[in-house]
Amino acid sequence: MKNTLFALISLAISASVVWSADTKKPPVIKDMESLEGITHYGMPIEEISKSYRKDESVLNIIYSKTLSDDNMDSYVRRFYDEFLRQIEKWLYENKLPLKDMRIVISNCKFCKIGYCKKKNIREMDLVLYSDGTSVRHLALKHDDIIDKNKYIDIARSAVIIFLDKQ
Repeated sequence: MKNTLFALISLAISASVVWSADTKKPPVIKDMESLEGITHYGMPIEEISKSYRKDESVLNIIYSKTLSDDNMDSYVRRFYDEFLRQIEKWLYENKLPLKDMRIVISNCKFCKIGYCKKKNIREMDLVLYSDGTSVRHLALKHDDIIDKNKYIDIARSAVIIFLDKQ
């Protein structure tokens, strides 16, 4: 009888251990960094914004400090400036397809946060929003942006992807 009682108690205890193991929270990734507007080496990231108005439509271009893990390097700045030039050229000849548009740029250089950490790819993400809703997304690899023979064509293509008729 003692052995049966002991076996039942042991079975109940082991069942409760197994039951509680199933209800535990999933493990948290320990090496995720909370950067929120600073680089992983502690420098503040500058948010850069440019607005364009045409007729009654508005286009805002934002280099996001909260979604980026570094400030603009020379090649990122060169691409950004070319992207703005291509937008201005496009706007001279066309109307904006939507009234309220926002293109948010995030630069992932160190793969320390967000999607870049998971993918482990150095890239720049551009996301088009209209009325708070994501409309289009474009991911550009740093290797392509660095290439002096490609960055102008990439900027022109990005403008067409984002601003031609939706």
